[in-house]
Amino acid sequence: MKKNLDSYAETLFHLINFRSRQFRDSRSMIGIDYESFIILSTVGAHHLAHNTKQGSNWDSVWEATRQEHVGEFYSKKKLTIFAVAHLLDIPKETVRRKVEMLKKKKFISYTSQLGLLPSDKIEDIMKPFAKRELLSLAKFLQALKKHKALDELLNLKE
Repeated sequence: MKKNLDSYAETLFHLINFRSRQFRDSRSMIGIDYESFIILSTVGAHHLAHNTKQGSNWDSVWEATRQEHVGEFYSKKKLTIFAVAHLLDIPKETVRRKVEMLKKKKFISYTSQLGLLPSDKIEDIMKPFAKRELLSLAKFLQALKKHKALDELLNLKE
């Protein structure tokens, strides 16, 4: 049992460091608060889920955000402010206010017909952050592997 506790403590330590870096980087690199970052991430995840093919490479993922006809993909799969509020368990009015701020910064766009969409500017804003985020995630997983906590985590059951 001690080995499991050590692995979980190691995992939590590195997870907290990963989140702390994400929190700092969202402020310093993107210039938004963490809740707005999570809302922006939700819009990005929705876009990736509905507009990229499995196995897409780094460049093709970003190419999908530059498509002039990005709205065509959302006719039946639009992401609404209400859906984001529900997914994140954040009050709808808070999401609406933060979406307005993200729109003013030109990170996202919103129409009642298409819902929330990434803007043309999103690649310039998020690509450096995403690269740093992936490197941070790799370091997180490498630390878990080094301390033999990764296998414990992968085999974790409820």
